[in-house]
Amino acid sequence: MTLETLPGAAARPSTDDLERVEIDAWRDYCAAAPPAFAQAVGLETAEFHGPLLAMCRRIDHYQFNRLMGGGLAGDAEGRSLAIAVERFRYAGLKNGYLQIAPGKREWALEAKARALGLKPLERVWVKFSRGDAPAPKPPTSLEIAEVRPAEAMDFARAVTAGFGMPETLAPWLAAIVGRKGWHAYVARDGGKAVGGAAMFVADGRAWLGIGAVQADARRHGGQSALLARRIADGLAAGARWFATETGKPLAGEPHPSFSNIQRAGFSIAYERANWTL
Repeated sequence: MTLETLPGAAARPSTDDLERVEIDAWRDYCAAAPPAFAQAVGLETAEFHGPLLAMCRRIDHYQFNRLMGGGLAGDAEGRSLAIAVERFRYAGLKNGYLQIAPGKREWALEAKARALGLKPLERVWVKFSRGDAPAPKPPTSLEIAEVRPAEAMDFARAVTAGFGMPETLAPWLAAIVGRKGWHAYVARDGGKAVGGAAMFVADGRAWLGIGAVQADARRHGGQSALLARRIADGLAAGARWFATETGKPLAGEPHPSFSNIQRAGFSIAYERANWTL
């Protein structure tokens, strides 16, 4: 792992570091899925000496069908792209993302993607990082708490509702509660679970993801408070740097998540294109 020291921060992770912590979190998230659930949605993963392909054959949605880290490590020639395209098409999936890690061979891999019939979407994802500066303390009217095992399904239902996803996905999300490396948080309004978020911590690295607040509970500082709580707990758990990502707002489009991340002390590391069939 290569870290670049910066003024005012302990270190900045490299592009490979930022890609790998996301991959590690998703690999473990997929491994956490209850067997009956995994079978029902057709969940499978494949490793390519760096990149990770995660697929849910019965959920045609980009969040659950992604090649992450294309071009990393032993995949310098982009072999993973061709295999992912073949598997997406064989499964009949139309909404998968193939994400190429930025780097020296990015242009060659993008040419390979075009040759495979892929096209980049207008919306790119932005990868953010922050060092070990103290966590912010934003005001909120919501209660933020770490999830206890008995509350796992309440947390999972609140988050899936915040994303506008079906409650049938809740058992997968609930499975991370109490799992090694994972920290799950719930946001409550008057005792009712209205959102939540997760963090994966391993080897001094922390990935922040799976954060959502339900529409009727927004504008109360919940997202910022969930970010701050995860940063504080990540620091206490020994994290030296943090990573997260979100979609880049299109022209004229509001995107509060983008602003909340920056207010939490994250800076933009790079933009990453989303290639699709």
